[in-house]
Amino acid sequence: MRVRAFTFLRALVVLVAFPAALAACGKKAPLGSPCRADDDCASGLACHREQCLHEGSARRMREEEQRASGAGGARKVGDRVEVEWKGAYKPAVITGVVAPGSYRVHFEGYDAQWDEVVTEARIKGGARSGAAQKAAVPAASSADR
Repeated sequence: MRVRAFTFLRALVVLVAFPAALAACGKKAPLGSPCRADDDCASGLACHREQCLHEGSARRMREEEQRASGAGGARKVGDRVEVEWKGAYKPAVITGVVAPGSYRVHFEGYDAQWDEVVTEARIKGGARSGAAQKAAVPAASSADR
């Protein structure tokens, strides 16, 4: 019984260590594996939302997300931008499109706890062609009610 348990645990360790071993020997990740860029995935696969998918599926999903986020000139996930923070511009990467003209960004060199949602007004260069802009509507005061 002990031999079986030991063999099972050994096999489990090998399975857990397999993805790290693939990366260490330079092999590309198979379908469904975690990834960070297209180069991490095997031939015929592309990285989308940190997972290796078939190239056609990844391309179609990217196009759908771009259409949903607004016109072709709008910013998209993965775009590198500079975002105003306390009077200075900090390099950041767009990690999500919240609404047209509103993006979740990750500041390069900072922990994820500093990620935030920003509008075009805080991104260097301002609004892009095709990005929807909404006029600010002041909140109603208690005297107006």
